[in-house]
Amino acid sequence: MDSKVNLGGLTRRTRRMEFEDGLNDMQNAIVFALVGLLGAFFLSPAGIRFYMRALLANRELTLIALIGMFGLFVLVTFGARRAIMAYRRRVLWKDKGTIEPLRWQVDSRASVLAGAVWLVVTISGLVLFLGDPMDLDSGMRVVVAAGGVATGLIYFVLGHTLNVPRYRWVGVIAGVLSAGLIPLPLTGAASWLVFAAIWTSVLLISGLSALRRTLGSLERSEA
Repeated sequence: MDSKVNLGGLTRRTRRMEFEDGLNDMQNAIVFALVGLLGAFFLSPAGIRFYMRALLANRELTLIALIGMFGLFVLVTFGARRAIMAYRRRVLWKDKGTIEPLRWQVDSRASVLAGAVWLVVTISGLVLFLGDPMDLDSGMRVVVAAGGVATGLIYFVLGHTLNVPRYRWVGVIAGVLSAGLIPLPLTGAASWLVFAAIWTSVLLISGLSALRRTLGSLERSEA
């Protein structure tokens, strides 16, 4: 008897394994925390003074240090990714083989839509606050909020595409909370801190709950 194989469903289930254990969520939570802290520092009075003094002392060395900081950030992210894959092979996927994640998990159309949302929200907000061009904090709040809304859209689409319900909630909750930054009387530095707190908290909760379920299932299967 011939049996039909739903390749689309099989591919989706295989891709979903990349996100089921919650480790990606925790890695991204750390990334959001670092980005938020760096953004807050460089927009704070102390950070601006530090940056200006460094530029006046040695502009070339300061630029090299900034590039090196970005390279270190990429290296740490890559190292965390390698550590996650090693843990999965040894513990979580030891009986399932190895899965090679796709280079791009989100549909390109969703990425373009998220970029368009970020651009529209940013431009609209900047035009709205154009009446007071000296209020740089308002403009920064809009830029930060727009990034959060666009990221929330990507998570929502990812959750819908792969049928990962918690990602739909991550996208809605963190996206809406990010949009709520716009009317708040926050400085640019504070906006980055609140943005980081929102995304770090939501992703940590999502990741820890998913990892707990995964480890529980693994223990039951080995019992």
